[in-house]
Amino acid sequence: MTLQQVLSSFPGWHIIDMAGGWVAIRANFVPKNSGLSNMRCGETLEELAGNLHAEIRLQKSQRATAGG
Repeated sequence: MTLQQVLSSFPGWHIIDMAGGWVAIRANFVPKNSGLSNMRCGETLEELAGNLHAEIRLQKSQRATAGG
């Protein structure tokens, strides 16, 4: 997996190469009490992508529960 693939798969996130891993920061932050994350990390791009997929599933689940 390449950085470009992750960037194109998760357009609402800024992806940063940090020493020893990768960090994704939401372009538009969510409130602290939302149950969602504004930052996700991964040692590799593959791990980061998996964590971002989990975040999106959680966000979709919350929307479905809220009726939206």
